[in-house]
Amino acid sequence: MLNRRVMLNGLAAGAGLMALQPAMAGRAMAAGRALKIAIPGNSLGVHIPYMAAMNEILPEMRFATPEWERVKKLQTITQSILAGSTEVAAGDAISTLRAVEAGADLKIIGNAFMHTSLVFVVNADKVTEAKDIERDDVTLAVNSKGDFTHVMLVGPMMAAGVDMDKVNVVTMGGSGSRMRALLAGKVDGVPIHFDQALDVATQGNFKVLIEPAKVYDAFLGEVWICSAEWLSDSANKEAAKALLKATVTAFRKANSDPAWYAAMYRKYGTKDSMKEESDESIEVVRKALGEDIGCWPNDMNHQMAVYEELLPVYKAAGAVQGTVDLAKVVDTDLIGQALAELA
Repeated sequence: MLNRRVMLNGLAAGAGLMALQPAMAGRAMAAGRALKIAIPGNSLGVHIPYMAAMNEILPEMRFATPEWERVKKLQTITQSILAGSTEVAAGDAISTLRAVEAGADLKIIGNAFMHTSLVFVVNADKVTEAKDIERDDVTLAVNSKGDFTHVMLVGPMMAAGVDMDKVNVVTMGGSGSRMRALLAGKVDGVPIHFDQALDVATQGNFKVLIEPAKVYDAFLGEVWICSAEWLSDSANKEAAKALLKATVTAFRKANSDPAWYAAMYRKYGTKDSMKEESDESIEVVRKALGEDIGCWPNDMNHQMAVYEELLPVYKAAGAVQGTVDLAKVVDTDLIGQALAELA
């Protein structure tokens, strides 16, 4: 059965809206440009540091508060970079790699967060073991087929002997939408954030099917992406470096300052209850994400080795062809400069 102890002891691994929805009610007055940034549809515990990085820390670095917008589907976020409608995005590494294989010239410059707070939760009345997801009357929902929410399902299930060709998988953008669909019985299994899963546990017979932290040493959640052409401009590169510095600063504050994290959690969380959450409850979330899972490494952990380890996993799951030259996509120089300047 799903309970708080289960949820906190094994989490890890990992959201189109065709019209982007404005997300800022007001922007801080600051010198300098305002980056155009696309982010996923919800801001839960794992997203809080980079939300604070954009809205609190970057404006202290002689940049205006970014013009950020929410997008439900991760693939649509990647498409917004390709279309030039946004400059930087907290997107999906897999969608980015797949776009590069198709001829796009994109760069991954850092982590919006490492690992993920997603777990795969199923209706325990219908799914008691992995093979049950092959049943005709079982339907699972992921954000987009081929993205990390799909890979976190495919990899472990293939290892458990499940024939994924027999599994009914539909797409559904937004963890909040997937959670509501699971509770309503419209689907039987979904990837949702563990703090959402804690709510689900009180409302029916649900259990965790996959805890990515027990499967992967490292798992990419949301990454900062941009176009190579955009990054080639020196002014844009400085702006991107500032965003990385702000993100690392936010990671470090989240890891070391519970009061700061709690204030940012209440300010930027999109779930209504987050605004009134107690310090004690928020601290459970902070420790689970920061300490148990390691979502906010003090050095960001944006390393080529992580991609070299995960690329075969992505290929085995059918998410990518595996032909991409990682050295042309994964830029680790910028984070190196950012860390040196923060030291």
